[in-house]
Amino acid sequence: MALWLGFLSIGFAQQPWPPVYEIRKDTGVYPIDTAHFQVLEDRAGNLTFEQVQRSSAFRFDSHYNPTRQTHVCWLRMQIKNGLDHDMKLYLCEFKATYFDLYTQASDGRWHHQRTGELIPRSQLPVHNGGTEQYRLFLPLRPGEQITLYQRSENPFWYPFLTNLTPELQTEENRIHSTYTAFRVNQQWKEYFFEGIMIGMLFLAVCYNLYIYFSIKDKVYLYFAICLLFFNLDRNGFNLQLALFPEQPYLYKSLQNFFFLVFYTFFIQAIRNFIQPTPDLSHLNRAITFFLVLLALTNVLQFFMYRFSFVSPVITIAVLEIVIRVIYVLLAISMVKMIRHGSLDARFALLATAPLFTFWLFTLATHLVFRLFSINLTNWGWYNFGYYESACFAWLIVFFSGALLNRYNLARKRVAQQAIEKEQLEKEREMERSRIIASQNERLEQQVKERTSQLQTSLENLRATQDQLVQKEKLASLGELTAGIAHEIQNPLNFVNNFSEVSTELLTELEEEQQKPERDPELEKELLGDLKLNLQKISHHGNRASHIVQSMLAHSRNSTGERQASNLNQLCDEYLRLAYHGLRAKDNTFNCELVTDLDPNPVLVRIIPQEIGRVLLNLFNNAFYTVQEKQKRTAEPYQPAVTVATRFTDRQVEIRVIDNGMGMTDAVKAKLFQPFFTTKPTGEGTGLGLSLSYDIVTKSHGGSLTVESQPGQGSAFILVLPVV
Repeated sequence: MALWLGFLSIGFAQQPWPPVYEIRKDTGVYPIDTAHFQVLEDRAGNLTFEQVQRSSAFRFDSHYNPTRQTHVCWLRMQIKNGLDHDMKLYLCEFKATYFDLYTQASDGRWHHQRTGELIPRSQLPVHNGGTEQYRLFLPLRPGEQITLYQRSENPFWYPFLTNLTPELQTEENRIHSTYTAFRVNQQWKEYFFEGIMIGMLFLAVCYNLYIYFSIKDKVYLYFAICLLFFNLDRNGFNLQLALFPEQPYLYKSLQNFFFLVFYTFFIQAIRNFIQPTPDLSHLNRAITFFLVLLALTNVLQFFMYRFSFVSPVITIAVLEIVIRVIYVLLAISMVKMIRHGSLDARFALLATAPLFTFWLFTLATHLVFRLFSINLTNWGWYNFGYYESACFAWLIVFFSGALLNRYNLARKRVAQQAIEKEQLEKEREMERSRIIASQNERLEQQVKERTSQLQTSLENLRATQDQLVQKEKLASLGELTAGIAHEIQNPLNFVNNFSEVSTELLTELEEEQQKPERDPELEKELLGDLKLNLQKISHHGNRASHIVQSMLAHSRNSTGERQASNLNQLCDEYLRLAYHGLRAKDNTFNCELVTDLDPNPVLVRIIPQEIGRVLLNLFNNAFYTVQEKQKRTAEPYQPAVTVATRFTDRQVEIRVIDNGMGMTDAVKAKLFQPFFTTKPTGEGTGLGLSLSYDIVTKSHGGSLTVESQPGQGSAFILVLPVV
């Protein structure tokens, strides 16, 4: 039993550590052979450092192992400085995109460092003022031995970690190699010329976009997008470092699709450039089908390392074949268009022939190597990258030249069209001028005829207007006459009464004079009464005479001469005339008359007849609205009309206020327009307020306004200047 437990414990015990890698001489670079490190595959990618320390799955493995199908690998090793001086080392890992290093210090604690090309620049470790993406600093004192774990990882769209090549590099060698590369071998020239090429490609993109927005030809838009993504794909490393240093993961993941976008838009640019005829529609449909297949294959390639049923070799081979098939179909279209006499198709074929010939050859070499294990590249094709770059340069330069020629032709065509359009516009302008001249003659004749008709209509209108004005005057005169009849009746009654009394006094005086004994005191008293009666007769006679004169003045046309007038007297007189005129029609109507006249009146130079018409019109309207409200309301209601005057040194203000029905804003807006009235048909001409407004504003330089609220009454404000 004890023996079985012993074998069991041996089976589950951790594997022994690999031998210590001891540095015994200064060589600058120390590749670590497979005997000094062990590998642990973390296919799920979720092992923690503590789990890795306890793991018994570490094993020895070769640097390159094609069966290693994992994106995460752990390495463990022990390193010792066998020299008598300090070693400033870098642990290097160039095959993985993420690189973690765990080292154990002399105090037993573990230290962690992390770098990698998919880590944002701000998170990269800094040593001697510079960031490192593939190296982590590892100092060793003389005789010091350290234990370290290395974690290497690729993202899921990268190939598996089939090749692991850990190595150590001294800081001095790192500095020396960098200096040698840039200063001795002048590697800076490569970056310099790459920068120039990047800038030129971006300028080409902007230029083609400018042409597209100028002439709206989609060829230039497609070619601009093609150049943009070609630049992003071919110079992705430098552009990512320069433009997107904090988004390396996003940029490099999208970079898997940059070639697809470049190739798709390039094919579209060529198709729009050569403009295939309808008889080539089957080829167009085939090209579209394979472009869709190419996109699907590209997406599958992105995820192929995640699915065990997808072979990366087959996926890449299908991708390469589809690219060539699309071009073959496009080349057939170009040849057919050349037979149709298309010069653009000839340019396109010459521009693309070198690159696609090179691509067809590379596909052939790949297939021959896969099928027959024959490497055709040994026959002199050593610098594929340079050949391909040269083919791309030829394509871009030649096709850009073809597009420039197309642009010049388009400009000439647009210029010719502009000339033709200008000529057509001139012809149209001449025809338009001829038509306009003919129409002008006809219009002039029509204008003469219409002018004659309008002149006749105007004369008729003036005659009608004069009749309407006269009718309005007669209507106001009728209102005035009814009031005057009532007003004259009062003084006439006084005249008659005092006449009769005076006659009786004279008879009594004659009788007293015939008596033998006359009474002087009685005669004196009778003569005094008679004199008083005659004075009253004279007063009331003068009052009746003044009323008659006012009526005559109102009825006859104005002389236009201004007279100094007492507006208080005028307002009081016309208020009562208007009231009694309405009562003559309806003796059941009663209204409260309120006079609020300024106790210090000023004589104002006005045309009395015209201002009298205005006042009479305002009073008539006021009595009409309170009478209508009395008829319509069932609630207790006392009609009231108020006239108020206020005098200043510069102007006089007359307010005619009623507590009638009031009016809306819509009515107020039209109130002073000719022929507008709210009275029933036959009861108003609509000219009263219009004529009143003209008299006040035009004849006297004043103003006539109204303030009113529906259901609450109205106030007409007449303002006249004191002159």
